[in-house]
Amino acid sequence: MAGPHLGRRAGARERGRVCLSRETAVTQTALITGGSSGIGLALSRRLAGRGWRLLWASLSEDEIAAARGDILTAHPDAVISGLALDLAAPDAPARVLDWAQGQGGCDLLINNAGFGVYGPSADLALEAEQAMIAVNICALHALTRLFLPVMEARGGGTIVNIASNSAFVPAPDLAVYAATKAFVKHYSEALTAELEEANSPVRVMTVCPSAISDTPFLKRAGMEGVRTFTSFTATTAEEVARDIIEGLDNKRPFVLTGAAMRRAMWLMKLAPAPVLRWMTRRETRRV
Repeated sequence: MAGPHLGRRAGARERGRVCLSRETAVTQTALITGGSSGIGLALSRRLAGRGWRLLWASLSEDEIAAARGDILTAHPDAVISGLALDLAAPDAPARVLDWAQGQGGCDLLINNAGFGVYGPSADLALEAEQAMIAVNICALHALTRLFLPVMEARGGGTIVNIASNSAFVPAPDLAVYAATKAFVKHYSEALTAELEEANSPVRVMTVCPSAISDTPFLKRAGMEGVRTFTSFTATTAEEVARDIIEGLDNKRPFVLTGAAMRRAMWLMKLAPAPVLRWMTRRETRRV
């Protein structure tokens, strides 16, 4: 396994290498969308513990303030700046870039913000599905495109895009959500290949978490009681954050979080399509 990577920036031969160790002489900066809750907050705790400066682009000023207090209680020296905005707004990604550049830029961009809406697509509000597409796809795509050349000009960096285990198969009652995460997975993995071929100093890591039982996502999506959040493959925000940090430490291009989910995915590859559809439908129903 690779050890900690020292130094702030890296050339093309050190693609996307970021230092996650406290031993670095220069503080590095991570920009996390949705950094004040869920996976983003769990990642922030770990990065703050390693001496990283944190930039959050999150929906609520109150949430940012509460999460900052949470981090500072454990890490009094942590440096945290927040920008409250709705990433569904068309101009939001450009605002995030301008703000981050005003803060000195970032070495690590984690596109974590996203949400789901549960139920048959035909029964859901069109506006809710469009907002989901705007945040889960449009904002992530725009932020990736906007920060990529900036990071290349800085000499390197890493972009982490959070997809989902829903990206692998169509999911009834999560039709649009699963489709948005399939976009994230396919786009990010293709971009990884393109950047490798171009010998870019920036790398992209794709993350596919399983259902997370302890974040605001579950309640916001209206998924209380849905089987997948109590199944053996369910995980926690802390477990996901741990796996992401390990993936960054080891320069992995793809991370599937949770040992149980990794075993389940291996079995799913062997399942006939009708069985896979039945398994997926079972997981997306209420208990």
